[in-house]
Amino acid sequence: MVIIIVGACVGFYFGLQVIKTYALEVTHSVSDAKASGKNIEQLSVLKQQLVEREALVAKANRLFATPDTYQLQSLKDVQKYASEAGITISNTEFDKAAPVTAGTTAMPSTAAAGHSVLITLQSPVSYAKFVQFLDAVEGNLPKMQITGVSISRPTNASGDQITTNIITITVATR
Repeated sequence: MVIIIVGACVGFYFGLQVIKTYALEVTHSVSDAKASGKNIEQLSVLKQQLVEREALVAKANRLFATPDTYQLQSLKDVQKYASEAGITISNTEFDKAAPVTAGTTAMPSTAAAGHSVLITLQSPVSYAKFVQFLDAVEGNLPKMQITGVSISRPTNASGDQITTNIITITVATR
């Protein structure tokens, strides 16, 4: 009888150890399942955020021109804005340093990376039309920034007429 009781106790002890090991495995499996569920939820949230920000990404991509296409794009845009403002462009040059003439100052470039476009307008031009043109250029996508401009009154001043020298525009490129 004692041997049966000792045998039952030993069997019970080993059975309890097997059950504890099995319980630990189940606990790990449950923890892994919960973690996987959280990962899936986080991935779903990230996917939703990407969808919501897709328009911002598209706009950010339009912010910069490529070095291969900036000339064509900027020329097309500048001509469009000049036409809308009623201004005539007499000359356009790309990637040259703008000469600084006596009595004029060129504003320093603040664009991080870009190419320069030098625009010469047919003078004299209406100041209001000139400002409209500059405003349109500054609001363009891909980003164009006026980095140098010089204006003066013509010798035969009439109304809001001004003369301009070379206008330096920096086109943001990637």
